[in-house]
Amino acid sequence: MPRKTIQQPERKPHGSRRAARLAAQDDDRRTGADSKPIAAVERALQVLSAFRTAPRLTLSELSRQTNLFKSTLLRILATLEQYGYVTRLADGQYRIGGIVHELGSGYAASFQLEEVMKPALAALSAATGESAAFYVRAGAQRQCLFRVDSPQAVRHVIVAGQILDLDQAAASRILRQYENTTTRPDALVDYADLCVATAGLSDPQTASVAAPIFNTNGFLGVVNVSGPVSRFTEPAVARFRTRLAAVAARISTGLGGLATPPRQAPAKRSTSPR
Repeated sequence: MPRKTIQQPERKPHGSRRAARLAAQDDDRRTGADSKPIAAVERALQVLSAFRTAPRLTLSELSRQTNLFKSTLLRILATLEQYGYVTRLADGQYRIGGIVHELGSGYAASFQLEEVMKPALAALSAATGESAAFYVRAGAQRQCLFRVDSPQAVRHVIVAGQILDLDQAAASRILRQYENTTTRPDALVDYADLCVATAGLSDPQTASVAAPIFNTNGFLGVVNVSGPVSRFTEPAVARFRTRLAAVAARISTGLGGLATPPRQAPAKRSTSPR
C-alpha cells in the first residue's frame, strides 16, 4: 500500500511574526489605541503650565495651582530640575529653567502664522460651506490677512491682503472690542460666548459670525465666516457659531492665548475618628 503523507502546517518565520506584530501596533496607533494621556506626563505639564500665572512660585503655590500634593510635586520638580526645565532658587521658590527659554526661542524662530491659519480656515470653510477669513487691526481700518473662499457659486468675496473700513459687521465689532487688550481668557471659557453674529448691517446682502483670536501677548485678530444673508438662518448661525468657537479655541490654545485658570486646593483629608 502506498504510504500516506501527512502534510505539516507551514511555520511562519520569526521575522513574519515580528512584522505582523509591528503591523498590529501600527493599526492600534491609527485607531487611537495609543492616544490615551500618560498620567505622569500630564502632571509634569500641569506643573510647567502653572508658571504661566507667575514667573516664580513656592511649593505651596504650585500645590494650589496644580491640585497636587506636595510630596508628588517634589518628585516632579526634582525630575524637571534635573533636565533643566525648572530651577530651584535659594529662597525655596521655583522658576522656569533655561531649557524652556531655548524651546521658546526655537518656536519663535520657526513659527509662521500662515501655517496655523490657512489649514484652520480651510477646515472652517469646508465645515460651514461659507468663506472664512482672518482679520487684524490696521490703524483705523482692518486688513484681511488670510482668506479661503466658499466653494458655492454665490459667496461673499474679499481678497487676501485687502484693507477695509471698520464697519458694524461682526469682525469689526470684535476688533474694536478687544483693541489693545493684553489679557487672555481662561482656558475654561465657553468660546461660543465670545462669538459675535451680524446680518445686513454694513452690506444688506452679507451676514457673518466672528470670534477673537488670542496669543501670548493678548488679542491678536479675528476669524470669521461670511456669506449671503439668505443662508445665515437662525439654525445655520447656531451651527456656524459652534464650529467657529471650536476652531478659534483650538487656534488660541495653540498660540498660547488661553490663560491657565487657577485650580482648587486639594481637599483636606478627614482626621475625625470613625
